[in-house]
Amino acid sequence: MRAFAIVFLLSMENALACGYCVEDKIASTYDHASVTHAVGIGHHVVFFHLDGPVPQKDASRRALAAAAESVPGVDRGSVRVALETFTLSLAFDPRRTSLAALQGALDARLASRKLSAFPLRVIERSGELKEAAARQQ
Repeated sequence: MRAFAIVFLLSMENALACGYCVEDKIASTYDHASVTHAVGIGHHVVFFHLDGPVPQKDASRRALAAAAESVPGVDRGSVRVALETFTLSLAFDPRRTSLAALQGALDARLASRKLSAFPLRVIERSGELKEAAARQQ
């Protein structure tokens, strides 16, 4: 029984930070300085789950960041990519583009890699982390 309890407790540590929970995904690309700056100038920060085959290479990270930064309205230097959790975050100007338009443009840039982006959460104001609404077609 004691051995079972030890194995159970050790396995719980892995389950707590599995990388698949939304909070783990957000934490993997969260950059406090970037979020603070974006919110301070009235921009929003969105966290995306990447769906599809994501190669675990540094070149892939750079290519995904470059693709996201090329979307109109995205703040330069704000893109963060975590290949381990299939997560991408970025700051954008909501006066220049909507979340739905941003997602559509990002999906178009990711299509050649057979990837798509699904919004998880959005930060619109300081201290606020809200569910992202599904894109309306």
